[in-house]
Amino acid sequence: MEKVISFRVNDLKLRVKETLQINGVNEEIAECVTNVIIDAEVRGHASHGVGLLPVYLKRVKEGGIKKDITTEWISKFGSIGILDAKGGFGQVAALEAATWCSNMAIENGIAAVGIRNNNHIGMLAAYRKPFQDKGVVGLLLNISGPSVSAPGTIKATLGSNTFCLVTPTSMENEPFVVDLGTGVVAAGKIRNALAHGEQIPKGWLKDKDGKESIHPEDLDKGGSIPLFGQYKGLGVSIIAEVLAGMLGGKTISPYVNKQRKYLNLPMNCSQLFIGISKYAFGLEEMDSFIQGLEDAVLDGYSEPPKDPFFPNQVELNHSLKVKEQGIVLPYQLVKDMGWV
Repeated sequence: MEKVISFRVNDLKLRVKETLQINGVNEEIAECVTNVIIDAEVRGHASHGVGLLPVYLKRVKEGGIKKDITTEWISKFGSIGILDAKGGFGQVAALEAATWCSNMAIENGIAAVGIRNNNHIGMLAAYRKPFQDKGVVGLLLNISGPSVSAPGTIKATLGSNTFCLVTPTSMENEPFVVDLGTGVVAAGKIRNALAHGEQIPKGWLKDKDGKESIHPEDLDKGGSIPLFGQYKGLGVSIIAEVLAGMLGGKTISPYVNKQRKYLNLPMNCSQLFIGISKYAFGLEEMDSFIQGLEDAVLDGYSEPPKDPFFPNQVELNHSLKVKEQGIVLPYQLVKDMGWV
């Protein structure tokens, strides 16, 4: 049986932040990166959690992440802005963009920010709070380095481009969130299975010859993740390429550097964050509509399902579990970080 170690949320947050600072990252940036990493663990997405920390540290050492760089606004045209991340920690530029975008949407009804020359930003849902606080619907899009194979192909040529919809609710802190990538699964989930010594389900991965694989190690041996939804999924992915790639960053995913392959180079990935004020559309609340959609899904079952059936439910359930049991990490990861 695999050996694991459990951490209380605040204890793990302290360890991650201290580790970043020991490696020369200033406190403000370390705090930002840590919050995104821990949020992913709390919400049950270890693929975007602490397992990324060793990669980030290698990239800092090799120069792929410029650890203390300051972002720069290229332009602000009304409520449309372009932010240059300048190869720094992606989380810093993403949080700045989300904050500016939500503020400008309240003032103008709608706003958008393109983020250029960025690195990995982690889980898109981690940037939900500025939109929730302002009552702004957020549409967040991201392109990444090639890891996904298009229908009928045998190798990765496109990014597992991601979409996140943030819908503000009357809850104090939590909006309703839909967060997904265009691969059938996040690459980090495959690597997380590898870290835990587990095989993966059929359909998650192709090996270097384009054959189905249940062995997670095949991902970094020339393997690829199938695109979800066949040709419809390809269409959805292209939408992200146009919005987050072309508009957001003057690029497309085939031009993005994969962060594990090119440790010495910024990824130069890009994002587009769009904010839409619910008040500008005459909406005071959206909870009842979300509940109506959830009820409609429930009405399709002969009896209530045991497994989560609606977006956000998996994350909320895992958050409650973490409060009781803490965050569980593979022992080898904890050992590699020098925490034991």
